[in-house]
Amino acid sequence: VREDTMKEKTRRLSIKAKILLPSIVLIIFICATLGISSYRSINRGMVDMGVEEAEMAALIALNVADGDLVETLVPGCEETEGYQTLLQSMRSVQENFGIAYLYTVYAEGTQLYYGVDTDTSKLQAKVGQPFEKSYDMLAPVLNGEEYVQDYIDHSEYGNVISVYYPIQNSAGKVVGILGCDYDADNVVERLDATTKQVIVMAVICLVVAVLLIGIIVGNISRSLRAVDRKLYDLVNNEGDLTQKLDIHTGDEMELIAGNVNKLLEYIREIMLHIADNSSSLNVSSQKVVKSLTDAEVSITDVSATMEEMSAAMEETSASLNQVNESINKVYEAVNQISDNAETGSTSSDVIMSKAQEIQTKAVTEQKNAREQVQEMAAVVNDKIEKSRAVEEISTLTDNIINITEQTNLLALNASIEAARAGEAGKGFAVVADEIGKLASSSSEAATQIQKVSAEVIQAVNELAEKAGSMLEFMDKVAMEGYEKLLDTSKSYKEDVGDMNRMMNGFARESADIKNSIDQIKEAVSAVNIAVEESAKGVTSVTETAVDLTSNVREIEQEADANREVADMLNGEVNKFKLE
Repeated sequence: VREDTMKEKTRRLSIKAKILLPSIVLIIFICATLGISSYRSINRGMVDMGVEEAEMAALIALNVADGDLVETLVPGCEETEGYQTLLQSMRSVQENFGIAYLYTVYAEGTQLYYGVDTDTSKLQAKVGQPFEKSYDMLAPVLNGEEYVQDYIDHSEYGNVISVYYPIQNSAGKVVGILGCDYDADNVVERLDATTKQVIVMAVICLVVAVLLIGIIVGNISRSLRAVDRKLYDLVNNEGDLTQKLDIHTGDEMELIAGNVNKLLEYIREIMLHIADNSSSLNVSSQKVVKSLTDAEVSITDVSATMEEMSAAMEETSASLNQVNESINKVYEAVNQISDNAETGSTSSDVIMSKAQEIQTKAVTEQKNAREQVQEMAAVVNDKIEKSRAVEEISTLTDNIINITEQTNLLALNASIEAARAGEAGKGFAVVADEIGKLASSSSEAATQIQKVSAEVIQAVNELAEKAGSMLEFMDKVAMEGYEKLLDTSKSYKEDVGDMNRMMNGFARESADIKNSIDQIKEAVSAVNIAVEESAKGVTSVTETAVDLTSNVREIEQEADANREVADMLNGEVNKFKLE
């Protein structure tokens, strides 16, 4: 059994694998990061070095590119002495300084054209042949600025770094562009060799790091296996808790062994306590069983008594419910009476208010009527007095009649005098005759006026008599009616006041009765609630007593089971060697 147990494998990865795999991944990541960083740094340095070499070669070629000769180049001048001289000088620089392509370019408008091209192959460009680069790209060079490519251009023509310088004539005018395509093959070769060296160094570092980690993890695994063997001996040595791990590796394994020894010591003390307490538990369980048997009998008696109390409380609750229903009916009747009393009191208050208004209005109207009668009498008397002025018309008409009679006499005398005068008095006779007619008419009118004024005077006198009778009627009959109305309203007010006081008293008494019924209702409800709660409490106690009886039986059974457990614990503890 021991050999099989020692040969058991871990369920998933071992500790060695869990340490090695992440470590290797981390080392690979670090090596790859360092290698990429080194490659980029070396690549940038070599490219910069190649750019510097290209600039130096372009400057040397610029010194041999005579601006005055470049300015004279035109299509078809390839056989001229100036062209050949310039071509030989540029080819010499090209061969001595590692330049792949060396040429000049000039511009006409926005179009670029080849000048001198040092290419020795059949692809050599002729003067005036279009240049493939765009004008916008080299426009700054035509303005006197240099253009240096800061990277290696990998194309079908090879690996080159292009540099463009402005070519000036003796007057300082830019007459063309010197193009220098520096051969960067050697830079690319050195960069490839360096890349290989970086990869080799990274692989070597990776292998060395993995070996070192493997050695370190192997030592840790050996220490863990030593601890595992010691723990196996402890587990399979018939429960001997007096043994100890004896490991002196000087690292964490020694600390682990010390902690395991402390754990064994702690477990041994626990087992000793369990052994002591299991005996006490056995004795205590026997006492609990005896006490629970006695408690079960008492609880049974209590349960029977509580059942009788519960039945009595239920009957009391039913009686209180009937009383409560009766009180509710009385309460509803008293509530209705109280509402009617309040309504009657409110109505009597309204009637009382109206009676007061009627009395006040009657007094006011009586006063206003008396004032209006007095004012009317004064106005009528005044108008009657003024109407008596008609009598003066009669006197005036008498005077008019007297005047007309005198006028007739004067007209008659005038007629007589006119007749005496003869022809001279005819006109005067006509006037006298007309005056006589006018006087007769005035007399007739005055007589008619006198007749009409007599009728008016008679009508005014009759009107005065009727007005006096009317005023007398208003003063006696109407005022007496107002007096009777005032007396009636006063009596009505007193009767309403008595009824209002009676209704207010009835309302107060009904409110007192309602409050008393409310108190009785609340008291009965409280008693009913208390009885119901008591009944529920008794029922609950009864149920609790029944449950308690059942629980006591269960506790008794558990106590028996605990006693058996205590016996089993003693048996298990005895399997260990504690001293």
